[in-house]
Amino acid sequence: MQDKKIKVRARLVIIKEGKLLATYNSVDDFYFYAGGRLEYGETLAECCAREVREECGEDVEFKFKKILYVRDFIAPEQNEHSVEFFILGEINKFAELEHRLDPEYGNKTWLTWLDLANLPANLKPVSLTEKMLSDYKLGFPNQGDYTGEIS
Repeated sequence: MQDKKIKVRARLVIIKEGKLLATYNSVDDFYFYAGGRLEYGETLAECCAREVREECGEDVEFKFKKILYVRDFIAPEQNEHSVEFFILGEINKFAELEHRLDPEYGNKTWLTWLDLANLPANLKPVSLTEKMLSDYKLGFPNQGDYTGEIS
């Protein structure tokens, strides 16, 4: 039997000038929130800062604001079980990040700024994105909402 482990991931909600920072996967044609897996011995805040440096560049600084959502992602057919924290934060870069390739995946994925007034239907997870947009309009009044298992 294959070793089963639960992964913990930090997903970043970074909004600047009416735009949301996202990663585009050109192979499967969808967008997702930037971020990645928490490493052993690392705090959630440290994970966010490291992921920003890895995906946005070593000179990009991340300011942790608060945990917005916690969700379960369970996909047995992919041998995947993750708990994801969606973290509201700020970074000190903007335009220079557009179309920055993800060094881990080469020319298959890149960063992009999505207009909050016109988010694409293929930004995953779709139902959480709808909630995020609604909460954004209210100034993100809550913290740490548990959304459960959502697609």
